[in-house]
Amino acid sequence: MTEKPNEKTEKAQYKGIVKKDKVLLSNKEAIEEFYKNSYIGTIEKDDKNEEYLILEPVEVLLLIERNRLLLNPDNSPDNELFNFEDLLVYFSNFDDRLWQKYIIYMDLRKRGYIVRAGYGEGIDFRVFKRGADVEKDSAKFLIYPIFEGNPIELKELDKMSRVALSSRKDLIIATVDRLSKPIYYSVNKFEIINKVDIKEEEYAR
Repeated sequence: MTEKPNEKTEKAQYKGIVKKDKVLLSNKEAIEEFYKNSYIGTIEKDDKNEEYLILEPVEVLLLIERNRLLLNPDNSPDNELFNFEDLLVYFSNFDDRLWQKYIIYMDLRKRGYIVRAGYGEGIDFRVFKRGADVEKDSAKFLIYPIFEGNPIELKELDKMSRVALSSRKDLIIATVDRLSKPIYYSVNKFEIINKVDIKEEEYAR
């Protein structure tokens, strides 16, 4: 169901269903706008071959911040709508590093990059060059977040470096400082080379 825009937003808002650490949308307009236009979410099909969109927590937070989603606790219209803070607390029950990951995700999105889910095991995001076609092009960067209080072992960094090398992608370590500002480091053969500001021209093929 599509809601009419309210005074806080000029764009349509869409109702979603919260299922544990994901949000599902079945509205075709939402799928067209979020996934096909912005590559937000992942499309799956049900047993009737109907498409629906699955949103990860960072994607949900981004769309909530932009006033694009309507979500109710327990999916009950009798409950007051979730706000950003409510959802951050709720999804943090599944991932205690969610806030820092969201800062990185939001920053990359604001820079104009296409950001997709990573491979797991530390590689949280794959980042495509601006203007890329996700269906045809491959990601340019692999983002490996490291946060205060969670030191990384060299063998783990070596493993991530090999993953990036084998997939012909640039490994980027991302962290968040005390002012909630994301910082990026380029990595080559598990050695930190230099602090970088991710810019497409620096990584041109």
